[in-house]
Amino acid sequence: MISVTTVGSLTWLVSLIYFQEKGLLAALGLGGLVALLLFDGLRDKRVDQRESRWFRLYFSLIPCFLFLVYVYLESVFGYFDWGAMFMHAGGGMLTPGVVFDYLWNTGSTMLVILVVLFGLGALKARGTLTRGLDVALMAFFLAANPMLTRPIAAAIHPNPLQDFLSKRFVDITSLTEPEAEEASATTAPRNLIHIFIESAERTYMDEAEFGDVMGPLLEFDRRGVSATDMVQLAYTNNSISGMVAANCGTPLLMTFFTTRQYLEESSQFLPGLTCLGDVLKARGYQQSFVTGWPLSFTGQGTFYSTHGYSSLFGGPEVVAAVAGRGSAFGADDAEVLDLSLDVLRRAQRDGKPFSLTIAVSGGHAMDGYLADKCIGKTGLSPQTPNILHAVKCTNMLIAEFIHKAEAEGLMANTVLALQSDHLSAPSKVTDRLNTHERRNFFSLSGDGVPAKTRTGLSGTIDIFPTILDALGVPPPNGQAAFGVSLLGDRPTLAQELGQARFDDAIHAEDVLARSFWQPKPERKAAAPGTDAL
Repeated sequence: MISVTTVGSLTWLVSLIYFQEKGLLAALGLGGLVALLLFDGLRDKRVDQRESRWFRLYFSLIPCFLFLVYVYLESVFGYFDWGAMFMHAGGGMLTPGVVFDYLWNTGSTMLVILVVLFGLGALKARGTLTRGLDVALMAFFLAANPMLTRPIAAAIHPNPLQDFLSKRFVDITSLTEPEAEEASATTAPRNLIHIFIESAERTYMDEAEFGDVMGPLLEFDRRGVSATDMVQLAYTNNSISGMVAANCGTPLLMTFFTTRQYLEESSQFLPGLTCLGDVLKARGYQQSFVTGWPLSFTGQGTFYSTHGYSSLFGGPEVVAAVAGRGSAFGADDAEVLDLSLDVLRRAQRDGKPFSLTIAVSGGHAMDGYLADKCIGKTGLSPQTPNILHAVKCTNMLIAEFIHKAEAEGLMANTVLALQSDHLSAPSKVTDRLNTHERRNFFSLSGDGVPAKTRTGLSGTIDIFPTILDALGVPPPNGQAAFGVSLLGDRPTLAQELGQARFDDAIHAEDVLARSFWQPKPERKAAAPGTDAL
């Protein structure tokens, strides 16, 4: 029984990553099971008497545990990335409520992991797991674990593209200089509202598959520039890296020790980069960031305060400002957008150019977070997975926010950017998403923005120069950092290189990572809730 349970559980876990074909999986599991049972039956019975304890430690314990950690992270997030892990550890982990939600929704995987660990220990005690087989298992777990093999392979075989991207990087620091500011003072600066929509990828627009969950945003997508082939490049696959890509035109490149030093000691996030907030601050913009997550989550508050934002509202500040009930992670999307409307009203009253960045979170995997305001109002079937209700709810709330702002005259001379921060992590609809070519959502509309469908390959890094262009601050030759403006006709780097080669170059880059994290002088962090209502 112990052999059956252990081998079956281990085979199932390995299949989560390495196998899609069920026939192959069944053959592998059956073959391993028969081999272990035969070995168990032929072993010396006297060994069983001498080693009768129910559990014994074994050589492969630690490698097995590390392998199963990888399996768990891969099954929950859809990828494993050392940089992303360090970023979350250094910048701020998920809140306790969200951690519990993840554990609750992945309890079966965790249970099987425990079965494997204790099952192998019990087999060791019975004598089935001999020293030779124990060493073989240890070698297998070490060789099969990408957590270990990927960095080792990278060290042994240097990527020939190691210094490739540093030669393609376009520094736009000149756009923050006084001369540039004076040159643009002849025209009234346009305002910006930039909304990051958690995991609301364009793939959801297939109504036959997902219903009309993206329906509330279609009218805005048709008004201006719509990017229909925006892929997810390397190191842009979580919320903070998606924000960095759209604001700074680069994937989130990092080295662990340098990153940790500036996050923990200097309270600065990518201080060596010139990002959208830096350019707008130099032009006198009042900049606000509103999110339902705590500002400490993955360093989001530090990122925006480092780059020119003076008014920051995280979950606790949002709940306090609107006297809301809050959510498992901070503030729900209805509360975030209610406060954002108040911030927008105040910005219009002040009469200065402004940039308002909003991050909504309803579509967050694994099951989504449905705002109370939307319960029973999404129009989707009760049998529809909750994450689709949550995605549509968030989109309904965004459309309501924009319509209210338009009705009050708050959208005059304003550019509106709507985007998914990244593709959705694994959820109850992942298998359905994976039947399509998965793409990010990006739409830019407002004063001076032409109606245009951009069909060429692009990435979220291209949003940065596109917004600059739309605001009347065109970057040199249409490029900022690695991004290319989608308002022009110049091919993006993703088009030029192809996504696979571009990703290889991103993985290899370490020259720029150090310079991005070197501080610039006279950068001060804003306090949470500064200029609070």
